[in-house]
Amino acid sequence: MSERQYKQFDKRLKRIQRIHRKGGGFEAAGTLGQSYYTRQARRGQRAVLRPALAIVASLVMFKALAAASMPEGDYSVRVAALAEAGAAGQAASFVMAPDPISRAMASWIAPLFAQQG
Repeated sequence: MSERQYKQFDKRLKRIQRIHRKGGGFEAAGTLGQSYYTRQARRGQRAVLRPALAIVASLVMFKALAAASMPEGDYSVRVAALAEAGAAGQAASFVMAPDPISRAMASWIAPLFAQQG
């Protein structure tokens, strides 16, 4: 083989090996091969789980930052006042209600706000 043919052959082999590592391979048209059982199941779970976890983590971090930036009882008073503002306020107060995780994070973050002011 010439050098150019060898490089093309090597490139094709690497591409095929990469496909095989990902679980691909030859699958006849109209059959349920390995990719049907492996790829679709994982994609469906990832598509919902990762964004949901990112939203929950962002919300908890936002609540912790809000609670840490205010004096100790002021956050609870503001959340209670928010509950009296109608249906949207009640929904917001339910979401922004302090939970154990956001309280713990706020206690870790609070010294950073105290040093600045």
